[in-house]
Amino acid sequence: MRPNLLSVMLLSAGVLVLAAGCQTTPTQQGAVLGGALGAGAGAIIGNQSGHSGEGALIGAAAGGLTGALVGDQVDENRQRRAGQNQRPATRGHYETRIVTTTSGETYEERVWVPDQ
Repeated sequence: MRPNLLSVMLLSAGVLVLAAGCQTTPTQQGAVLGGALGAGAGAIIGNQSGHSGEGALIGAAAGGLTGALVGDQVDENRQRRAGQNQRPATRGHYETRIVTTTSGETYEERVWVPDQ
């Protein structure tokens, strides 16, 4: 491997590790993952033809776009399912209750309590 290609791969891996720790939407995650996979595939294909840099850029663009489109569909499906599960608009409030399991463990549970 050439030192230039190795440094690009290490930098890309570092960016992926840092991006994995961020709270992102499925659209953003899909774009990052698709871009990384596309860049890798493009670099490999481009290396075989002698144009690894150009192949990586084209692969990253195509992978990022595809990943963003797939992630957007995941977001829309999740929002659609969440909209179907919403309770009717009533007056009430949330309460935090402490629950004890049969094994003696305790945890807090947040529940919706309608006003009467």
